[in-house]
Amino acid sequence: MPLARAARTAALFLALPVLALSAGCEKKTDNAIKESAPPTAASAKPVEAASVRFLVQPAGKASILIDAPLEKIKGETNVLGGTLDVNPMDLMKATGEVTADLSVFTTTTFGDKSKDEQQTEHARNWFELGEKVSDQARADYKLARFSLKKVTKAEPAKLADAKDEGGKRKVRITAEGTIRVHGREAPKTITLDVTFTGPADAPNGVQFATVDPVSVSLSEHDVKPRDNVGSFLNGALEKVGKKIDDKVQVSVGGEAMVAPAKPKN
Repeated sequence: MPLARAARTAALFLALPVLALSAGCEKKTDNAIKESAPPTAASAKPVEAASVRFLVQPAGKASILIDAPLEKIKGETNVLGGTLDVNPMDLMKATGEVTADLSVFTTTTFGDKSKDEQQTEHARNWFELGEKVSDQARADYKLARFSLKKVTKAEPAKLADAKDEGGKRKVRITAEGTIRVHGREAPKTITLDVTFTGPADAPNGVQFATVDPVSVSLSEHDVKPRDNVGSFLNGALEKVGKKIDDKVQVSVGGEAMVAPAKPKN
């Protein structure tokens, strides 16, 4: 395989789906973050009495874009999940988490089914989500997860103060939290445009989208070649003096609906 062609192919395989709902600042490290145990349902924060719980709907999208020597590399997952807990009277108290399913990630770089399927197969191997991984590894690495810990800015801070535009109210929120990808967590600050539907004191739906693409490091989350093809192509790139950007730009958009009320005993 000529080096120029190898470099082109490597570029397509090396940009993988580091998906998470985060943007802005991140802490740099020289090595990958130490792997930690995945969160459990028992560790979930209880809902405040004044908060409304929303369930993130599966039909959202988290997409990636990365600079490569010959073209922009693109990919996406269309399966989201998670919960959001929002107090309409004080949006600064919002918490929650949003997940993206990496096991169904697909690349869309070529717009050609055969080529994109081949690239997708290699991409999943980088995340240890290929066909030959153990059930335990698949369970541990399947989801990318952003946990919203603290809202640092909400404009406005009270939903009723947002302009009512046909039953919709738009708020811009900046929040701190952590992103978990491939078993490694890193601190993140995100900014989201959030649109609420329904009454200001009892919203029934939420639409959210990152304001700017999120910068996520492949190496920080130990995302790297894990098969012979990936290692060979990575070496081919180095020989021709080309380099894939370690920073993947992530964008996300989705919606959440108010959770059904629990039946009273």
